[in-house]
Amino acid sequence: RLHAALRELPGVRRIYPGAGNFLLARFDDAETAYRRLLAAGVVVRDMRAAPQLADALRISIGTPEENAAVIAALQALENAA
Repeated sequence: RLHAALRELPGVRRIYPGAGNFLLARFDDAETAYRRLLAAGVVVRDMRAAPQLADALRISIGTPEENAAVIAALQALENAA
């Protein structure tokens, strides 16, 4: 569900299939997405320091409520743009 919901957001460029309990997502503006998620209390792993991942965040799969918080924070980002 999280994969499908993220794929629908305009600022998300690509979601890689997860083999574990996380998804790697590429964003048009990863810095703003990262800050927005943190401000909403959602902690994600910032992958931007890794080679070739300057636009990527690692998002853990959580409970339905936690996943909804991720989507809500990113939708709020879209609405603010």
